[in-house]
Amino acid sequence: MQIPATVLSVVTTLTLFGAAQTITVDVSHSANHFVPSETLGAGVDRIPAAAIDNDLLPPSLQTTLSSGWQTVSYRQNTELAVEAWHWNPQGTWSDPSGKGYFTGAALPTLSLRYSYGYALPRRGFTRNDGTENTGFSRLTDGDLNTFWKSNPYLTQRFTGESDALHPQWIVLDLAQPQPVDSIRVAWGEPYATHYVIQYWTGDDPIKSPTRGVWQTFPQGTVSAGQGRTETVRLVRAPVAVRFVRIWMTESSNTCDADGSADPRNCVGYAIRELYHCARRFSRLISRYSAPHGRSGADDYVLLVR
Repeated sequence: MQIPATVLSVVTTLTLFGAAQTITVDVSHSANHFVPSETLGAGVDRIPAAAIDNDLLPPSLQTTLSSGWQTVSYRQNTELAVEAWHWNPQGTWSDPSGKGYFTGAALPTLSLRYSYGYALPRRGFTRNDGTENTGFSRLTDGDLNTFWKSNPYLTQRFTGESDALHPQWIVLDLAQPQPVDSIRVAWGEPYATHYVIQYWTGDDPIKSPTRGVWQTFPQGTVSAGQGRTETVRLVRAPVAVRFVRIWMTESSNTCDADGSADPRNCVGYAIRELYHCARRFSRLISRYSAPHGRSGADDYVLLVR
């Protein structure tokens, strides 16, 4: 059926407001268009390596291609598992032991039948919604040899813009309001030279981000951070807070122990441990199994960026 090129006017009464409004529908031209064979499609989520060979057999491929969904794409939900996807499994690690950053080879040397998601040794957050029993907080594990590392690709080295335009942060959930008057940060390399420490005025900044604001503690601004282990007195008398945020805007850009061969080692922020009121942060957002074989009953992880 062909719709005449005309303008239709519809008058409707909105009883909620008790006022009549006019809605104009102009069908004389199209507002946009799409090509169904290019726009519509289907996605296949991550598949175990053992299943890939069966999925790529001709009968399986024919069934998939005959489904009518046109293009079929493949998705690795590595972002949920705190992993990095590498389309080419051939490549090198910045740390030869496999604990640094991975760089995939630019050109494939073989037919790429498999691609992998690698657990990030230097992960930008430690709340692992997709990993169930493998997530734990590297900021509160009691081990100064482990650390949280921010996203290197948000730094001036890669954006060409000031780090202050792309702040990086961690949010800590103390499970319930607790008295806080100071914080101690055991920094790694690189560390933050400019940062502020804030508390949330509402109920939950993650689930209800519009119901509150981040308020900087009266003495929570640090403009000349020196790294190592810094203790910051935030307020004269303790205040009861649940969520605490460290908002970082300038880096020392000093390299970690792996050196400057990989520039990602020398940008952003690294934190090894956090303490408040002379006690380690131990009650955070979500419960997972504890590292090193400890019971997970009281081990929590946190959401950080």
